[in-house]
Amino acid sequence: MLAFILSQPRSGSTVLSAMLDKRKGVVCMPESSFPQVLGAISKKERADKRWLAGLYRGSTFPPCPDPPTPLTIADAEACMDGKDDDILFSLGKAIAVKLGKDPRDVRHVIWKTTRTIGLHKGPLATMGTFVVLRRDMHNVFDSQFRVAFGIRNRNPWRYAIFAHSYENAFSRIPKSRRFELDYESIPREFESLIQFLGVEDRGEWETGISSIDLVAKSGSWLKQATETFRSTDDQKRASLDHHLITQLDFALKVSGPLVPALGPLRRYFDMRSLGHIRNDAAFQLNKWSALQERNHA
Repeated sequence: MLAFILSQPRSGSTVLSAMLDKRKGVVCMPESSFPQVLGAISKKERADKRWLAGLYRGSTFPPCPDPPTPLTIADAEACMDGKDDDILFSLGKAIAVKLGKDPRDVRHVIWKTTRTIGLHKGPLATMGTFVVLRRDMHNVFDSQFRVAFGIRNRNPWRYAIFAHSYENAFSRIPKSRRFELDYESIPREFESLIQFLGVEDRGEWETGISSIDLVAKSGSWLKQATETFRSTDDQKRASLDHHLITQLDFALKVSGPLVPALGPLRRYFDMRSLGHIRNDAAFQLNKWSALQERNHA
């Protein structure tokens, strides 16, 4: 079975993934836009297994110089057979092998995909379910100041439009297929989420490591992601700059009615991201080819 975690970046999706990944039978993938990519590329691209492998690595965040996935181009290429469901599940089993987990035990593959979520055609075409994770927008906005990739969203008005564009994307997921979760309620709602996903109580993995541990090594902002869940969001909110938060609240209120119209804007930025992913895929393939040439020399 497949599932997809959708959220704004900096909303706790890595923490949630780490908790789910401990359950035997569950494999959580490193953050990637690959499920969305599959639904947005041309038929010609879709038929090229080597290119798909490059797109997988190029869409796994952060992609360069090396994405936090144990799968090489060759490993990923071997998974590119069948429908999207087959490909996305096969990649999960391949990662399980790399991490020392028995692939025969894999029942659920969960994709954490917090970027390009407006390109929803691919994930919606699968049989998967969706987890919509939200965090208090004050906390998410504050987090933009803590990471390099959040620099553009440090303006209250820009962040407000950004946040509402995500809400537009969330609204396109059928209610029957989505589980909505608030970051601070994760410990309280976790078992309900497990039931929604259909995860059997089989304890925790006895062997192997977590892909989330690999992800956490790729960025200092993820260093607490694999630790025991502990929310200090209320304390963080209390220390926020009052003037800045007043501006944010006003921007969120004024731009709120625009949510239904933000689909095209979300798609515009997602298509720009898809262009970057194609470039990163080409980089990954060129790097792989160069490595193969050196090995054969």
